[in-house]
Amino acid sequence: MNNTILNWDNADHRTIYSRQLKDHPLYYDPNLKIWVAYSYEYCKALLLNDDAHVPEPVIDDNSPMNDKTKLLLRKLVRISNNEQHLASRDAAMTIFQSINAISVDLVLEQLLERADTKDGFDWVEVVSKQLPILVILKGLGFKEEDSDFIKANLATLVRVMLPNKTVEDVDAINPVVNRFYSVAERYVISHNLAGGQQETTELIICNLIGLFIQCYDGGRGLLCNSLLSLARQLDQQQLNKNDNAFYKNLVTETLRWDPPVHNTRRVAVRDICLGKEVIKAGETVMIVLAAANLDPDVFKQPSKFYLARGNNDQHLTFGLGGHNCIAKYLSIGMAADTCRFLANNYQNINILQKEFTYEPQLNVRLIRQLMINLS
Repeated sequence: MNNTILNWDNADHRTIYSRQLKDHPLYYDPNLKIWVAYSYEYCKALLLNDDAHVPEPVIDDNSPMNDKTKLLLRKLVRISNNEQHLASRDAAMTIFQSINAISVDLVLEQLLERADTKDGFDWVEVVSKQLPILVILKGLGFKEEDSDFIKANLATLVRVMLPNKTVEDVDAINPVVNRFYSVAERYVISHNLAGGQQETTELIICNLIGLFIQCYDGGRGLLCNSLLSLARQLDQQQLNKNDNAFYKNLVTETLRWDPPVHNTRRVAVRDICLGKEVIKAGETVMIVLAAANLDPDVFKQPSKFYLARGNNDQHLTFGLGGHNCIAKYLSIGMAADTCRFLANNYQNINILQKEFTYEPQLNVRLIRQLMINLS
């Protein structure tokens, strides 16, 4: 009997989560030598515990990664703690405050013009991988040449986050990170985002690149799952096309019921007591956010997709505390606008697949291909 999911294909994750929530809300996996927290109570406690640190990358000075790649990994807000995290978060906030509002409708319309909406197209490749990064680049006012480079090389850039990089990975990453750094540096300096301070400049550059990385996976996953939710509502004719709040609720409930991010990890820097268990200093715990979102102690009838649930927004998909996702409101707005555009321009969203396969990442559940047509 599987307790810890190691492959999304053919895995009934909701059944596993429901069983663990009932029988083992905090579970030690002896094979993986890791704690796994399932319940909302324990997941929330760990996310807010200052003694539960985000695992930081171990960077060997003799590693074949180049200096810019090492700098990027050391400065990213999502994988830093303490003073470094506070400084990186401030840098990330500077970036978000610089993003201007962009019409998602216009960007989406241009993307769909290139697709065979009648006979079928892959939503992942045509929209999900492109819309988030385009919204960011247009909102920041990037030049067309730099935008083209970023879009073309984003799939290679995200390999920088792989925990175990091969020689092939490093050889591909190094020159791409150098170019990304140069593009981001030119942007930060030309817009005077750092006020001429070298250390601040580095922080903003690295976290701007980090934002590009997050667009590729998190944004992609949310757009796929929100589309599936919208298609179900259209099939059931449970839709008020003129109610903007409906689309926000749709995305919010999707984030609870079918989130792209399923888990995150923490390392105990001191002993942490949860219930009758003690996570000892140095031990790692997997926080299963997607299981916490199905906890019946918090969400009534949690396995039901229910838009009128009063506390849908209490889901933990974006985290809590200092490491909560800065991009959450931008992400929700982008996905809600996408759903509204589709509902107002097409009568039907037809899913042309009965089964899906998923990317090999274990912290995110990402559909590889989503063939649809629109009519």
